Amino acid sequence: MPDLFEHTAKTKRKSKLYSAKDIEVLEGLEPVRRRPGMYIGSTDERGLHHLVAELLDNAMDEAVAGEATHIDLELNKDGSVTVRDNGRGIPTDPHPRFKSKSALEVILTTLHSGAKFGGKAYETSGGLHGVGLSVVNALSDHLIVEVARDKAVWRQSYLRGNPTGKLKNIGKVSNRRGTSVTFHPDPKIFDLKARFSPSTLYRMARSKAYLFRGVYIRWNCNTELISKNDSTPEKATLHFPGGLMDYLATMLEDRVTITPNAFFGQAKLNGGSGSIEWAVAWPKDEDFLFNSYCNTVPTPLGGTHEAGLRSALTRGLRAYGELINNKPASKILADDAVGSACVMLSVFFPNPQFQGQTKEKLTTVEAAKLVDTSVGDYFDHWLSGDPGTANLLLEHV
Repeated sequence: MPDLFEHTAKTKRKSKLYSAKDIEVLEGLEPVRRRPGMYIGSTDERGLHHLVAELLDNAMDEAVAGEATHIDLELNKDGSVTVRDNGRGIPTDPHPRFKSKSALEVILTTLHSGAKFGGKAYETSGGLHGVGLSVVNALSDHLIVEVARDKAVWRQSYLRGNPTGKLKNIGKVSNRRGTSVTFHPDPKIFDLKARFSPSTLYRMARSKAYLFRGVYIRWNCNTELISKNDSTPEKATLHFPGGLMDYLATMLEDRVTITPNAFFGQAKLNGGSGSIEWAVAWPKDEDFLFNSYCNTVPTPLGGTHEAGLRSALTRGLRAYGELINNKPASKILADDAVGSACVMLSVFFPNPQFQGQTKEKLTTVEAAKLVDTSVGDYFDHWLSGDPGTANLLLEHV
């Protein structure tokens, strides 16, 4: 057998030079501009909309922390997007480690910087890695940030991740606070045909409003950007006191369900450091849907929280079947219990673990057990408290 490392006549070729000078060290936001897909998944329309999701996540974190009540999402005529909240406002004082820069500039120009690592400023958050705002800045050909804080308004502009000037105090204010970011995606980074979709952004804003009952999200889109066949409103205020039940009702519309009432509820997790909300219905047409979220971040690839809910519903139906001496119920599988259902699931955890920077799958191991136990207790009571509904569901699955 020939030696794999043996240079034969057939494989002889001139080696390319490779030395220490070929080793690059990328600094600041250059890694993001070189490899944007590592941070936003792609440079097509999907990645483009991920930039907005990052800013909305930050604003929602302020709302969930009890510091903001209103969020504005605006799609402007020039293709730029503005996200504004009335939260605490990003700190503008000098950063203790980088004394020549404000904390605001550090956050905008440094990867893995932010207030969500220690847990003091936010108990739970969707922005976890400290890269969201800096990545948006890196991938924008221009960005303007305004902060209203301590009765003053501060502004700074950026060009492809770099400040064009110092942070400026532009005046006093007595009845305003929060952070406003307006950015325009860099056409040198994104596909030339990539454009923001009003309907996609509107659905994104609406889903965030469903996930946290205490927030009002104001949507505003330039009329010229909405096509004739697009039913997306130009303006709307999104607020849903019913939470996920409102969300489920919207998704179901007039579809007939197996049970007269949906299974829904809320509960604390892990001694109160986390929480869960769910809403489940079983439509007769069996056209299933499973929308799950962690800390208001959508998890389209599922994860451990979804596994916990599947386990809870499966175990509950088996247990109820045993209670009424229904022997076939012992063979119920997760696909039987959930496969034809419409499910809305939202969890809040401190320090959740996701798969990848785009956070499409929750991998927190303990989430499965916490969700299983919490939802399972409520589901057992729901079934035993309404035998008629329980029997209808058991026959269906």
